[in-house]
Amino acid sequence: MSAVDLVLLGLVQETPRSAYEMQKQVEFRNLSRWVKISSPSVYKKLIQLEEKGYLTGEAVREGKMPEKIVYSITPCGREYFLKLMKFHAADTVQVLFDFNAVIANLNKIPKEDAMELIDNIRTGMTESKKYMEGVLPHRSEIPLVGRTIMIQQIEVLRSLLDWIDSFQAEFQEDRYPAKKE
Repeated sequence: MSAVDLVLLGLVQETPRSAYEMQKQVEFRNLSRWVKISSPSVYKKLIQLEEKGYLTGEAVREGKMPEKIVYSITPCGREYFLKLMKFHAADTVQVLFDFNAVIANLNKIPKEDAMELIDNIRTGMTESKKYMEGVLPHRSEIPLVGRTIMIQQIEVLRSLLDWIDSFQAEFQEDRYPAKKE
């Protein structure tokens, strides 16, 4: 039950789109910050969704532009979309951060290196928060459901920054001894 399928079906449910238009919407809406989705996966997934009967593709030519495939959702696709919505709404929330792999191994490297890595993680969190806070006021056209996800992300980043500050202080106090060189 792919979240990528859900995103793509949702985009096509709004309006029929080409793969390129969907990829641009993913970028414009910053969806890759919320769901693991990349440009290559958009194209690959659209083909799979069409093969499964969830989408239909129609070749369209506009003026002298090259022909493109415009995807529309099928009745079967609408059912699958709703099924995905229900599945993901009922699923347990997984809190996954790639930086936790670094945190889990900090006690295996010299303390100075570990502190530098913690600083780098904090910097990444701070930059992400600043970016989201900077984008939000300039995107008044974003519907409530999109704005609320951005606000959610800002709040999560605030909590993570509080957490990393606390962790860094404890780590510095040697409560988590790091490997000596």
